[in-house]
Amino acid sequence: MWEEKGCGKINLGLAITGRCTNGYHTINTVFQSIGLADIIQFTEASTFRLTCTHQGLPCDESNLAYKAYQLLRTYAKNKTPLHIHIKKNIPMAAGLAGGSADGAAVLRGLNKIWELHLSVDELCQLGETLGADVPFCIHGGTMHGMGKGEILKKLPSLPPWHVVLLHPDVAVQTKEAYALFDQRQQVELVPMQEIIQCVYEKNMIRLVSIWKNTFEELVLPEKPLIQKCKVLFSAFGIPSLMSGSGSAVFALISSDVDEKQLQMLEKEAHHQGIAYYRTTLIG
Repeated sequence: MWEEKGCGKINLGLAITGRCTNGYHTINTVFQSIGLADIIQFTEASTFRLTCTHQGLPCDESNLAYKAYQLLRTYAKNKTPLHIHIKKNIPMAAGLAGGSADGAAVLRGLNKIWELHLSVDELCQLGETLGADVPFCIHGGTMHGMGKGEILKKLPSLPPWHVVLLHPDVAVQTKEAYALFDQRQQVELVPMQEIIQCVYEKNMIRLVSIWKNTFEELVLPEKPLIQKCKVLFSAFGIPSLMSGSGSAVFALISSDVDEKQLQMLEKEAHHQGIAYYRTTLIG
């Protein structure tokens, strides 16, 4: 058996910058990998099959891990088929790139197992055909993303702050969130250049004071449970931001964190029926 880790991501700032003629939207964002990850297991089998610990996740042609396998299979026709099993830890439809992380992990894993010797750039070109977040998930770390998210530039790694995630029992479909953008005449500006400068300077205090995500003003009025997470963080004096198109909301916590405060936050989140996760930034 072989294993590959598929790390989730958060967005330390995200601006929707426009809509292309082909219907895709362009963004300006800072992607950041986090320690919350799915584990992808590969086992030799007589025929290919995909399984998952989460019963709600389809294991058919709609799954990016399935698509990634079929894509690389064309490069390895004489290789032994594999059973791929996803140990799902990243919540679904939460803006954490769980599906993209799985697809990227399958591409990386098969490239090693089948000894295809594809470069990272080649894997990213293939990954882009699966989804806009897949190239970042292949790279990981801290990166500036443009275009649909596939134009990437490496940024300096941030200090090893903790990440606290609150995930309400609500899903957000990215297509629906972008449709809300298309209905708007204008949206608030996101200070992406300042956010990127904070990353270069490793100025975490200023970063969390200026970060912004266009999707918040679009989605929060439609999803009061996500707003509830923002209010809960705010009640503890903690700046927070929605990741991607939601529904997860996160905060960055310094290493000198008040553990009692976080324990109280976790207790209150569970009381309100909100899932609580604690992880780290991954450089």
